[in-house]
Amino acid sequence: MEPIQDPIPIVLIDMAGFSQQNRDTKIDHLKRLQQGIRESIQPMIGFADPDQVIRRHGTGDGYYLFLKGYPIPVAMRFAWNLEQFLHEDKIRHPGEEPLRLRVGLTLGDVGLVGDQYLGDALTRAQRLIDHDWIKELLKENRDDPLVLVASAFFWNQWNHHPQKSNANLAFPEDRPWIEETLLVKHGDAIACRIQIESKTFSRIKGELPPSLFEPQPQDLTPWLQSLRDRTQYIKISGIGSGGGRGKLANLYPIEKLFTTLKTREGQRLENISGPDAMPDRMSEVNLADLLPRYPHLFIEGEPGAGKTTFLHLAAATLAKDLLNEPCPDGATWRNRYLGMDDQEPFIPLFLKLSELATLLTDQKIGAKADDRYRLLDLLQTTPDASMDQAWRDHWEQQLKAGRVILLLDGLDEVADDAVRERVFSIFQNAKNQWTKSRIIVTSRPFGAERLEEIGFHRAVIAPFDANATQIFIARWSAAIYATGEQPEGEAHQHAQKLEAAILSSHAIRLLAANPVMLTCLCVVHWNEGGLPEGRARVYKAVIRWLLHAREALRKEHGYTSRYALEAFAAIALTMMGKEVVKKAIFDLEEAAQVALPLYQRHFPTSPPPGLPQVRDWVRFESLYSGILGEPSRTRIRFWHLTFQEYLAAQELAWRSEDDWWQVIEKQLINAQWRETVNLLPGVLFDEGGKRRVDEFLSRVLIKYAGTTLVDAARQAGILGRILEPMKAYQYQPDPGSHRQYMNVLHRATAIFTVEGAEKVPVSERLLAAGALGQGGDARLAEDQCRKNMIPVPGTDICLGKYLVTVMEYQRFIEDGGYATPDFWQEEQGWIFRQEKGWSEPDEWPGQLNHPNRPVVGVSWYEAWAYCHWLHNKRGIPFYLPEEKDWERAASPDGRTYPWGNEKPTPELANFDQSKIGAPSPVGLYPTGNSLYGHCDLAGNVWEWSACPWEEGGVKDEHIKKFGPPKVVRGGSWDDPDFYLRADHRLVSVAGNREGVLGFRLAAPASLGL
Repeated sequence: MEPIQDPIPIVLIDMAGFSQQNRDTKIDHLKRLQQGIRESIQPMIGFADPDQVIRRHGTGDGYYLFLKGYPIPVAMRFAWNLEQFLHEDKIRHPGEEPLRLRVGLTLGDVGLVGDQYLGDALTRAQRLIDHDWIKELLKENRDDPLVLVASAFFWNQWNHHPQKSNANLAFPEDRPWIEETLLVKHGDAIACRIQIESKTFSRIKGELPPSLFEPQPQDLTPWLQSLRDRTQYIKISGIGSGGGRGKLANLYPIEKLFTTLKTREGQRLENISGPDAMPDRMSEVNLADLLPRYPHLFIEGEPGAGKTTFLHLAAATLAKDLLNEPCPDGATWRNRYLGMDDQEPFIPLFLKLSELATLLTDQKIGAKADDRYRLLDLLQTTPDASMDQAWRDHWEQQLKAGRVILLLDGLDEVADDAVRERVFSIFQNAKNQWTKSRIIVTSRPFGAERLEEIGFHRAVIAPFDANATQIFIARWSAAIYATGEQPEGEAHQHAQKLEAAILSSHAIRLLAANPVMLTCLCVVHWNEGGLPEGRARVYKAVIRWLLHAREALRKEHGYTSRYALEAFAAIALTMMGKEVVKKAIFDLEEAAQVALPLYQRHFPTSPPPGLPQVRDWVRFESLYSGILGEPSRTRIRFWHLTFQEYLAAQELAWRSEDDWWQVIEKQLINAQWRETVNLLPGVLFDEGGKRRVDEFLSRVLIKYAGTTLVDAARQAGILGRILEPMKAYQYQPDPGSHRQYMNVLHRATAIFTVEGAEKVPVSERLLAAGALGQGGDARLAEDQCRKNMIPVPGTDICLGKYLVTVMEYQRFIEDGGYATPDFWQEEQGWIFRQEKGWSEPDEWPGQLNHPNRPVVGVSWYEAWAYCHWLHNKRGIPFYLPEEKDWERAASPDGRTYPWGNEKPTPELANFDQSKIGAPSPVGLYPTGNSLYGHCDLAGNVWEWSACPWEEGGVKDEHIKKFGPPKVVRGGSWDDPDFYLRADHRLVSVAGNREGVLGFRLAAPASLGL
């Protein structure tokens, strides 16, 4: 067989009734047709011979045109020119039988066997133009001498062709086209476009008897039962080591355990509309509420956020309704659990995109177009599917009629870039062709831009807040004790204990914001009879459970959980950076290189395994472990930064004292290593008992053995960080070390009291406070948040005792604060962040050297983003203070300055006469505190307020460039004493970032913190 080209535009022309004409009429028609073809094709092929591209069909009824070397639009323009010729031919030959044609356009392989051209594309075109409806169109529509039919593959390729709009090739945009699927012999369904008015086609279609090839109704019951069985339970691995009547159960009805997922949706300002309208506020919306609003929905969420579980819930409940299973309370399953009204339920079609990727790369299936039919191919691989063409045709009908909701899970699991692009093409085609059916796609944060381009609405799953956590715990307790809807008796007591264990610790509560991590904590609590004491032990138990949950899957792929743990720890320590900056995101290739020696040790072969095998392992763990994640195709990160920090500590604890100390002694005052240093004592204790923690204390005492206040402060900070987490382990240092710690702690913290500050010059206090911050300022620990919010009498707020510090703001950065749009709700905050490329405050690396100084170089937008982040984490509203409330704290009785009416001095505040020339550690001036105990209300740094500046005086172009003007209060280290007055006001535009500008938190006085 001689190949011509693949693919090439193919035109199949069939003359209506040609073979039934007499000989003279045939000759006349043939001559006229040949002339028309030449005239119609010549403008597009230049000086080429038209006869070289025209081939005679064997029956004599038609022609093939193989447009080798010419683009797809040439075929489309040729069809248009041919129609014009037919109109003109009718005028030139009045009274004679007019030329009337059926023309099919397609693409594909063509081969010559003897004198006959063969190919699937030719067969497809022949079936299109031979269809009863196409023949009838030409017979009924006497004024139109041509019916043009384009296969779906041809249409899609032409529609995206760069020369589509070429003036010399373009097909008229106003010509009507309809989309149709033609059922032909052998059970095939061919999708196409027909150039005809919709109402004309509908009339003719309705007048014709049913096609012989119409599919018969299919019984989907077995398939729906199989889908229900696959999706109606949540499987919890790892339950069994603890006591209780639920210890052997690990399957729970999905509707009993599932907790409502929420997303954030913007609400438009009522007085603004059009393309420039900005979201006013982001409000939480139940994810299910988006189903009727958005027919094409992209659900994005972090690993374990509940994406797949939500699709399972939708599939299971809809299947139960279609199977007529009664819902317990008399409602429909879809109404009770999805909030859908009681109209006829959608048919759920749940498919895993990882399996679609496998199908697309399967060499056995042959070359096919990447269109919606690929999804039907995948459908037929699901349990209890039928391979009959009639079953497939039935699904096609239901999809076209809008009866189906496509649930496509795991776009992020399509690893290959080229395959992923093919999947996007399938989505595009399915959306364009199955216009009435709904499509939901889920993925980790990946692919949003491409799907939004296609026309999907993006919904990002919000983390669980305290209320959602409590609901989940109640449902968990009721399910595991099998008490019904709500926990009762023993189950209720279990729920109370579990809730207290999770919500009482801020660090644990952060983990619980993710449904999978919350489930993990619940399992650990069940198996251990409570959460372990000590955060290091909690993280150890969580990681152990996550490893166990995927142990069988690892075994299938030839991996082990022990290797995973050791490799994770080695990667984590490398990412912490010994001589360079800590990395939260790591190059996948670097991770593979770190893990390679361990891989060769755990899986020895001949020849030894190399980087390709380790890369495959990294990608596997990124998809399935819940410990490692993959923010992009070439980079990895730990699911939560705490995992990285804990595993780095674990890697150090596996080493000898000299080895781990050589690493850690250089990082004791490194702000980026703070959490790893805090976790290391607990890990050391579990690996080797109190002796190893004693060794840690001893080495710190030797390293900072000086007698200065600075040495004492640094010792106090570091020793406090070591001893604080060890309370949970009932560890007691030897008496000598304990006495030394208490002595240096008393000396160091006394500088923040009025009595202590009077005994130490401010210059020495400054150095000591800085050293304390580098070691670990206990005043600013996360568990001090409540203590550090002081009520302001006469207002309804609490105001932060201290300005927000560098070490506090660092938590916001490391928790993805600059990458999460939901935190940037104020005015144009997210737009500013994107335009300016902000990923941290101005001069951030230098600020990290001073953890207990106020953070500066943050705009008004960044200050508000921090407030929203903290609200999200703690479940309590935080915000910037109104200036009236701020002034009430600074001057409750009309005093000039927060401390009274005495003019500022270097012992009262940090201002220009203090000669410090930079921000100072918070609380360094206790004699300058306000009446209620707030520090640094005058001097140190200016403070953003929530209030707009309404006095004027700011140029419009300045506002347009940097945002609206806002009120700032308090004065700074760079200002004269006049600016420190409690009633002094200044203006700064919202996008301004300066080294003299920070912020302080406010919260409702009525809420417990």
